[in-house]
Amino acid sequence: MTGCSGPTAPADRTLDVRGLPAPEPLEQCLQALDELHAAQRLQLLVDREPHPLYPLLARAGFQHDCVFEPPHYRVTIWRD
Repeated sequence: MTGCSGPTAPADRTLDVRGLPAPEPLEQCLQALDELHAAQRLQLLVDREPHPLYPLLARAGFQHDCVFEPPHYRVTIWRD
């Protein structure tokens, strides 16, 4: 019997913007979201919680979850 493999979901993407000056983290995140596949999630690693990003995500139909993992934040972003 042979194995059967269906289509696989694209792997989640990690974007590390720690240490970058503003507005580069926000700009890089928005560009990465433009390239995100429907089933993909973006893992954003950033020095501080990106409060200005959250309303932009909501308007674009994304959900997010933010966890502080000292010394940085991990923001997971996915499509609604």
